[in-house]
Amino acid sequence: MTLSATALITLAQAKAHLRLDAAEDLTVWAEYVGEGDGSDLTFDLDNTPVSGSLRLYVNNVLQVETTNYSLSTATITFVTAPANGYPITANYEKTASSDTFEEADDQGIEELIDAATKIAEDFSDRAFVQRPITEYHEGDGEDKLRLFKQPVDSITSVVAEISESKNNGDGSTVAYTLSEVPTSGSVKVYVDGAIQTLTTDYTISGSVVTFVSAPAQDAKIAMTYTHTIIKISEYIEQLSKGVLIGEGAWRSGIIYKIIYVAGYAATRAATQALVPDAVTAVLLILTDLYEHRGDKVGAESISGISSTTYNLPSQAERILFSMKPLGGFV
Repeated sequence: MTLSATALITLAQAKAHLRLDAAEDLTVWAEYVGEGDGSDLTFDLDNTPVSGSLRLYVNNVLQVETTNYSLSTATITFVTAPANGYPITANYEKTASSDTFEEADDQGIEELIDAATKIAEDFSDRAFVQRPITEYHEGDGEDKLRLFKQPVDSITSVVAEISESKNNGDGSTVAYTLSEVPTSGSVKVYVDGAIQTLTTDYTISGSVVTFVSAPAQDAKIAMTYTHTIIKISEYIEQLSKGVLIGEGAWRSGIIYKIIYVAGYAATRAATQALVPDAVTAVLLILTDLYEHRGDKVGAESISGISSTTYNLPSQAERILFSMKPLGGFV
């Protein structure tokens, strides 16, 4: 399996996170880095620290990265050389050459990453990495139609899926007018349940369907088609709220197909920078899924065996709730 393009975290990030609690041998304590001589600025660690994990001490005094030193891979460069005779020690976490996982684990972890991302997105009503989303909404006669995922970047298309029954045939009427102008190529015409053939049985001009031969007396006539809703003339966008507004546009009983692009950024890296809280939430959910990967179901009870209930980690829930549209925007 290849990790989904919309997964919020990478396989490497997932592995680095999952192994922290279990692999004490990957934590380096009090490594002797060297001794100051008043002039040397650079010292090398035995391993490359996991980002953000290094705790560096000079003569037992904790040093501050950027202020006292910089780190490049496994090389430490001090701003001011440690004084002569001052010992330099370091605590940090390292990544094992085998990353503590077998290659066979990769597919399972990638599937859990995708699942954790989906859980986080569904819980917060958001899309993280940008992609096209297709939704179907039933009209309710109101002038506002709210999309399911935010933030909305752009609307690709809005189409009404319409079914109409016409008066029964009378043996003489050949022209029947649809309530909307159909999208080109979308019309299907039925007479007594039998589908008719364009040109052979009927023609279309604008919203008028004209039969070559008038349907027989009492023949039942039905037509299905789509109508493309036009921006500005039929609806306006409020993308910041994920709302489409069209007076009388969202008719009761009509199904509307909306294709739109939602998400924070086009790439995983850019999205992580914009919503770091979402990254934390996905990692927490991933940990829960990984540690209980045999029983992640909503709620299930098997007579004579046991019952189980699925719950998100509470910390992830708190983070994600703050991202829900009704709880505030990130």
